[in-house]
Amino acid sequence: MAIFLKAYQGYSGPLSPPMSRTLVIFRYALADVFQSRLFVAFFFISLLLPLFLMCAIYVYHNLELLLQFDVTPEDLTTINGTAFTIAMQIPQNSLLFLMVLGIGPTMISPDLRNNAMPLYLSRPINTASYISGKLLVLIFLGSLISWVPGLLLFFLQAYLAGGGWLGDNLQIPVASILTSLSWIICLSLVAFAVSAFVKLKSVARMTFFGIILLLSVTGAVIEDVFGGLGAYVVNLYAGLEVLMTYLYNADSDLLGFVPQMDVGIAVLQFLTFSLLALLVLTWRIRAFQVVA
Repeated sequence: MAIFLKAYQGYSGPLSPPMSRTLVIFRYALADVFQSRLFVAFFFISLLLPLFLMCAIYVYHNLELLLQFDVTPEDLTTINGTAFTIAMQIPQNSLLFLMVLGIGPTMISPDLRNNAMPLYLSRPINTASYISGKLLVLIFLGSLISWVPGLLLFFLQAYLAGGGWLGDNLQIPVASILTSLSWIICLSLVAFAVSAFVKLKSVARMTFFGIILLLSVTGAVIEDVFGGLGAYVVNLYAGLEVLMTYLYNADSDLLGFVPQMDVGIAVLQFLTFSLLALLVLTWRIRAFQVVA
């Protein structure tokens, strides 16, 4: 046989669908997360809040139980968008932040520290598939502790309330999904961007927490010195409060301090932070040679 017939030839067979390659990254990253006993404990503790609220909704519609607690129906508050925001969404926002703080800044740095990127990207996995696979882990876990139990609470309340409650509060499930996903995705991308630069896990967590805290403090300083809208643009949580209040159609007076910012600017704020973090990730996650 001639020597040139033994030369290397690249693989020319069929490739798996791009989504299946992303799910490979997702599956192994998810398995790594659940190896932490601390996270497993946190995950199950996070599910206690919706479980408690389900019991509270059941008691709310059970007159006999209310009378045993010396509570009359007139003493109860109305369950609407404001109630869901205070009882469910605001605590969920804190839980989501703690979840991203715990696992987000540590998902990219091990691969960069151990020079694994050339191994990932030399296969039919591109940068988008890699980032999407990691991001899906946080979206999946965050959804399980935020809008998924929120929907269960909504439908339980609609079933027990009857009448026209469902039609009057259709904004609640939409608000729960959009608010939670916006918060998860934005925080996750910022955490990934930090993880792409800081290789030590503990330092990466502190850096991520410091960035979010610094943005809040910077917004407060700008407000005190200059006032106006510019104070809120750099504060991610201020944008979250505006978005949450608007989507839930909640009473801002009952929620407390809600920044005087247009919801369009709040959405633009989330998009800007997410795109900047994504650009940083795209620049950092690269191989010496990428094989398509």
